[in-house]
Amino acid sequence: MYVRIYVHTGIWMAKKKLTLSLEGDLLDEVKGIAAIRGRSLSGIVEEYLEYLVFERWAEALGKELGLGDLELTTESEISGSRPKGLDAAAAVRELRERRVKDIAGS
Repeated sequence: MYVRIYVHTGIWMAKKKLTLSLEGDLLDEVKGIAAIRGRSLSGIVEEYLEYLVFERWAEALGKELGLGDLELTTESEISGSRPKGLDAAAAVRELRERRVKDIAGS
């Protein structure tokens, strides 16, 4: 069985500073990626570290519930996979109107 879960921490805690040492080329590349995505380097690092913690949590949860491997999905993966410009309210309204017409026509 394959189960995909999305975890949003939504918990606001005091931030602490962290000093990292990276190869210069890697740092330049990651800064470029962060800029293209409109994200901060701190945000990318924090999301990855959260992912590591929740991966462990999901593994234990899947085992406890007998669900096998659970796949965590990050916020950026969710927003990145959503279609742009889709007006959900209009789509739902259209589907409801069609259903009403189908029922009335029967």
